[in-house]
Amino acid sequence: MTPIARVYEARLESPGDVMFLPSALVLLLENGQTHIYSEGGMHNFWRSTCARHPWRDLENGLEIQGHHVRLIDVTEELAHILPRTAWTARRIVRAWYEQSPRQRFYLRRHVQDGRPPE
Repeated sequence: MTPIARVYEARLESPGDVMFLPSALVLLLENGQTHIYSEGGMHNFWRSTCARHPWRDLENGLEIQGHHVRLIDVTEELAHILPRTAWTARRIVRAWYEQSPRQRFYLRRHVQDGRPPE
């Protein structure tokens, strides 16, 4: 697998809400491709959002389909939890989920139902 360059937590603020809630984990590979881990219904939303908008805009936050979205770079935080030398998609998803299973519920199916691809 191509090395992982950055890790983002995708957050979403629904119309009428006042809080950004975690919704997906996005792995940005060194070749520019992404791997997205979310609840099934949100995967296509995040895939198309990441494909259509510049990373800088996503990091700064923008409005899409009435939702405010923002990608939060969690690369350094994750590196404190899991050494970069141990990074695989599977290990990253599991480590991030296990830090706060209740808040990162969107990763549950990836951790419990099987293994994300390396």
